[in-house]
Amino acid sequence: MIPRYVSLVLPVLHQDRHLVVLDKPAGLPVVPPRLGGENIAAQTGFLVCHRLDRDTSGVLVMARTTAGQRIISAAFADKHVRKGYLAVCVGGLATEGRSTLPLGDWSRGRVTIGRGRAAETSWTVRESRDERLLVEARPLTGRTHQVRAHLSAAGGAILGDEAYGGPPAPRVALHAWWIELPWPGPGDTLRVVSAPPASFAALWPGSLPGSP
Repeated sequence: MIPRYVSLVLPVLHQDRHLVVLDKPAGLPVVPPRLGGENIAAQTGFLVCHRLDRDTSGVLVMARTTAGQRIISAAFADKHVRKGYLAVCVGGLATEGRSTLPLGDWSRGRVTIGRGRAAETSWTVRESRDERLLVEARPLTGRTHQVRAHLSAAGGAILGDEAYGGPPAPRVALHAWWIELPWPGPGDTLRVVSAPPASFAALWPGSLPGSP
């Protein structure tokens, strides 16, 4: 069993013998940054199954055992995991759409758009208010900065995401809202939802949906 250190306490959305699903705050990296510093993996002792950007909040699945990590990492690789994000965007994003633009390597704070590895994201604009859009994005693949890059390229830069053309804001308005995993056995599904935090809600001039 992987130990959980007491140096970092995060809300737990689900836990069992093999997995723990955390409610990640914005501004905290999952793995050690290049220059070192606080990060979730090192300070909890849990094993990484997937990653969220440092500036993204919400549902983060980690493993308590190597068996759990192996199973869930394979589910991500085989595209058996479904997930949805909430974003506050500006611009002329279509009400519904899908982007399959390939995404390249990360460099100088952003990824290359239009060449690189295959990537796919669909989205729905749930509401428009005061020149802002509340968007639910559903990435099929899991490339670095995928939702941020695809929404920006489609005309809807995320508020606070200056690397991709978004206007300044106290944080990047991107939240990992829900996830569905094939767990714990064949035919089973684990669905976990994270309510957007106050820092995200403050960027949307209206009420947020209570559930996906």
